[in-house]
Order: sequence, then C-alpha cells, then structure tokens
Amino acid sequence: MHITSYHVHNVLRAYGRQLVLSKRTAANKHVSEDKPSDSITISAEARRKAVIEKVTADIVERVVHSGPRDELEQEVLNELRDEYGNDLTLEQGDASELVFKVIDREDGEQIRTLSLEDSEVLKNRLEEITKRKVDQNMF
Repeated sequence: MHITSYHVHNVLRAYGRQLVLSKRTAANKHVSEDKPSDSITISAEARRKAVIEKVTADIVERVVHSGPRDELEQEVLNELRDEYGNDLTLEQGDASELVFKVIDREDGEQIRTLSLEDSEVLKNRLEEITKRKVDQNMF
C-alpha cells in the first residue's frame, strides 16, 4: 500500500484540529466549573411577608366570589362595614373589578352601587384589614 504525502498531511491537519478543539473544550469546562452557581436566599421575614400576601389574596378572592365563610373572613368584612358605616355587599363586576354595593342600615331596601373609585378604595382597605388580621393570626 502506498501512502502519499498528501494523505499524511491531511491526517496531521485533522489531528491538529482535534487537539485544538479538545484544549478549547477543556478550557471552557474549567471556566464553567469556576463560576459559582446563582442562589437566592430569602430571609424568614421575607418568606413570612410572601405567605401573608398570598393568604390575603386568597381570602379576598373567596370573600368576593362566595362571601365570608369562616370567622376570619367575617371579622374582616365586619370591620370594613363598621369603618364605612353601612352594610356592604361584594360582587365581581365587568373586567374582574370588585364592585361594592351599599345597603342603607336605616332603610334596608335601598341598595346603591358605589363608583369604581370608591370600590377601589374599599378594596384596598379590605386587603389592608385582611393582611393585618392574617399577620396577627400567624405564629
């Protein structure tokens, strides 16, 4: 069998490319091993706040859709009613906004819907009261 210098040259060139690639791969592997992994640590207080936010959102959602079912939900709604001075009912309006309706305590048959701005203020207050109550009840 006869091997020409052309074949020998091609084999040496291919071998040289493989050496360069293996050096690059080894260097990249070494660099990637040196990078510290990203990790996020959350303090206990931040976790507590996140849990309070989640529980508050769940409670407000339940109160809106099905009314107050347990003692905490009833307390929150009663406190909001006392602050406002009239009985309130909640319902989901268009575009998933919360709409409050006022039932006059003296004239129980009179029901009026509050404006979206007033409903937004009451919704924010409902969330604040709920957040405070949940925070008090967590141990």
